[in-house]
Amino acid sequence: MGYRSIMVGTDGSETATRAVRAATTLAKSFMGAQVQIVCAHGAGGVDEEVAKEVLRYAREAVRAQGLETRTHMRAGDPDSVITELAERQGADLIVVGNVGMGKARRFKLGGIAEQVAHGAPCDVLIVHTTEGDERTEPYRRVVIGTDGSATATEAARKGFELAEVTDATVTLVYVGDPLIGAIVLEQTAADRPGSATVNSRVEDGDPAERIVEIAGKDAADLVVVGNKGFAGARRYLLGSIPVKVAHESPTDVLVAKTVGRSIDDLAPGHGGLVDVGGRKLAVYKAEDGSVVALSPRCQHMGCTVDWNDADQTWDCPCHGSRYARDGEVIKGPAKKNLDREELVEPSVG
Repeated sequence: MGYRSIMVGTDGSETATRAVRAATTLAKSFMGAQVQIVCAHGAGGVDEEVAKEVLRYAREAVRAQGLETRTHMRAGDPDSVITELAERQGADLIVVGNVGMGKARRFKLGGIAEQVAHGAPCDVLIVHTTEGDERTEPYRRVVIGTDGSATATEAARKGFELAEVTDATVTLVYVGDPLIGAIVLEQTAADRPGSATVNSRVEDGDPAERIVEIAGKDAADLVVVGNKGFAGARRYLLGSIPVKVAHESPTDVLVAKTVGRSIDDLAPGHGGLVDVGGRKLAVYKAEDGSVVALSPRCQHMGCTVDWNDADQTWDCPCHGSRYARDGEVIKGPAKKNLDREELVEPSVG
């Protein structure tokens, strides 16, 4: 995972300021992460002069924590401004509060937080700000919901890697048939990168309700779900698990983007994690269009590497190993190069 560029929206309100603090706290867990602060003005945002002052204050607060930061002020609705800038700036994570910004109303179906989660090109962290919560410490208790599907497994992987970085304990939850659940939980826990402590639970009932209930009882500070169900009209159905969890969770919710990019989405001279025939690969596309495909699993303890565009390297977020574009080890603790993967074109006809 390795968040390198974290984008956070603010309008200067106390709840939005808490979201900025949460983004700052998370960025400090990832060495070298940059915080990009966005304030929309006009339309659904604040006045232009207010936006300038809001960004100045937020920038000073983030830099006081020793972090690199950039600010962006754009005219338009907050959700559109944030998602478009995240795409353009290559953000790895968007952070928003669960209360509306600017003239928008409180977080609701179709509200800013949900609109951002629906249209985001990356993961989205929805910060729980309505109860006066304020995140000043890394996440320590993480709840991850899974049903064993490929998208849920991808979300679980991201949750495990975040837990590894912040030294958190994970509660892995399956809701449904006990026999199937036991198999799914065992396999998911066994495939986790790193060595995060995992407690597994099989429940029955409504999946979203059970996940939310467990998060409350365990005093969790983060719930991780995949973004499947935020697309199209399905996002307005309460039966969509990520939507329901995002609305009802008593704590922060990480909506992990589980539908990845393709090789065609990579610009020449850049790398990224992409889906190739159902496989997640680390791919670098050269200026001439040629590509290098690698296994994204770090050779140290199996965490997933991510592309560092600034240094043109593959970096492991868990223990700091670094690889060159072709997968060769630059620094440890990993001692072996990333495995090369063959790209097989799908057959036609």
